[in-house]
Parts: sequence; C-alpha cells; structure tokens
Amino acid sequence: MVHTITIQTESDNDFALLKGLAERLGLTVNEAQGSKSVRDAEQKAALRKFIGSWRGEETAEELEAMIYNARSDRSRDVEL
Repeated sequence: MVHTITIQTESDNDFALLKGLAERLGLTVNEAQGSKSVRDAEQKAALRKFIGSWRGEETAEELEAMIYNARSDRSRDVEL
C-alpha cells in the first residue's frame, strides 16, 4: 500500500532536512516545486480554456426563467 504526504516548506533547509530523512528511511521521494500563485494561475488559464460565453438579447433573469420553465418535473417509471 502506498501512502502519500504533501509537505509544504518555505525554507530550503527544512526541505533538505525532510527530504534527507525520507531518503535515509529508504522511502521514495518525489519532488515538486512551485509557488501556489503559479499553480493558481495555471488552473485559471486551464479553466478559461474550457469555459465559454453566451451572447444574446436575454437578461440573466430571463435565461434563468426559460431554463426553469423548460424543466419537466413529472415522475418517471425507471427500471434498474
């Protein structure tokens, strides 16, 4: 069974100490570096890549009403 622990350090000395300890214990060490703001920016860029926009004459409230009015809330017979 594999267990994973993520430890975030701001000090290179602390990181080296923890990494050295893990290696002395014979544990596999996978190192990833990067600031949180860089990862956040990458996530936002990926999100922008997949989202779209809607241009129309309707207001947000009108679109919401159209969606709610188009719903069908009747019961259905479902066999599983």
